[in-house]
Parts: sequence; structure tokens; C-alpha cells
Amino acid sequence: MAPTFNVAVFLYPGADVMDFTGPVEVYSTRPADGSASRFKIHTFAHNNPVNTGSLVYVPSNTFEDVEQRLSDFDFLVVPGAHPDVLDEYIPSEEGKRTIGLIAKFATLPPRKETGHRVLQSVCSGALLLAAAGILAGRTVTTHHICYDALKRIADQVSGGDAKVEVVRKRWVDAGFTGEGVRIVNAGGVSSGIDTSLWLVEMLLGKEAFEWTQEIMEFERRGEADGWGVKKA
Repeated sequence: MAPTFNVAVFLYPGADVMDFTGPVEVYSTRPADGSASRFKIHTFAHNNPVNTGSLVYVPSNTFEDVEQRLSDFDFLVVPGAHPDVLDEYIPSEEGKRTIGLIAKFATLPPRKETGHRVLQSVCSGALLLAAAGILAGRTVTTHHICYDALKRIADQVSGGDAKVEVVRKRWVDAGFTGEGVRIVNAGGVSSGIDTSLWLVEMLLGKEAFEWTQEIMEFERRGEADGWGVKKA
């Protein structure tokens, strides 16, 4: 029987709505045969409800619950927010706990049932990954207005040059941790949809990707199609 991927989606005040609803839409799309989605969504937050500034959400799990069962989740989706929001959030107590959870997730080997574990940032959510110290030595991306901030945070955590290369791409497969966790960064906002569709294709195959894209009526852009990259 095909495995189900447990997807933990983190919510926090001020988070950009499409950063997390885009991936959720992709992962919750049912297959062509009408069976249940191969991805089970679990939202979680420090607070309940969560006010993003435009909409209010009721997460399905507490932060503590996911923290205690972290090894049960195959995906961790980390959305971004306006840089001003993250400047305040990262040094806060909740921010520190979030960064700790991200760092711990990056050390957990994939579950035997699925064989995969993915840490997926969307937009400026990559700044939280940088603050967790797991982007050092990697090629990464984020929202185009946050390139400098991503490098700055990674260097601060490393205590010097983190050797992070920030590139203008739609998404970046930043490689694996030593424990086998794949790190994937989406660019700004809607890039999270493209990235999630790419992950569906990688994990479930081209047919599943094409079906999901068709149902969503969304045409995926390529990995190299970062915002502001001119076409020939």
C-alpha cells in the first residue's frame, strides 16, 4: 500500500497567507481515481487562533503536540512574512522555540514508511531556516527582497561567512542534511505552489503532478524562473 506523507504546516501571526495555503492546496488535491490524497495536512501554531493580519486560522494541532511527535512528520512547511515581522519574531521566545524545532527536524532521519523527509521553506520562511543554522554552505533562495537579509542572518549564526549562495530562482533544492532530510526553498509567495508541484512530481511521479496541475488550473513555472529573470 502506498504510504501517506504527514505534512506539518507552521502558522504564526503575520505569516503570508499564500505561503502556506499554496502548498496546502497542492498537497490536499485528490488523485485522479478519487482516492484520498497521499498527503495528510496538520497545521500547528503557538497560538489558537492565529491572526495573519488578513485572515484568522484555527490550527489543528498545538505547537507542543507537533514538537513532541516531530519524528512522525515527513514534511515541515515554514511560511514567510514581511521582513519587519520576522525581525521581531526571530528573537522572541516563540521564535526561538520555532527555530529550535526547525533545527531538530533537520536532524531526524526519514521514516521507514515513506523514505523521505522534507524541510520546505516558502518565501522569507528561509530566514527562519537560516536562523536555525542549517543553510550554511548551501545554495538557497527566498523572496527577492530578502536576499541580503538571508545572507546576513546565516552569517550571524555561523559567526562569520556561512558560505551561503543566494540565487534568483523560483525554487532551490538545497540538498540533504547528514541525516537525509531534503531542504527545499521556494522563492516569493506563489513560488510555494510551483515548489510543491515539483515535490509531488518527484515523490509521486509525472502523472500525479500533471493531474494536480490540471485540477488546480495552474501552470507551473520552472525552477530557474526566479522573479525578475528575463526570458531570452
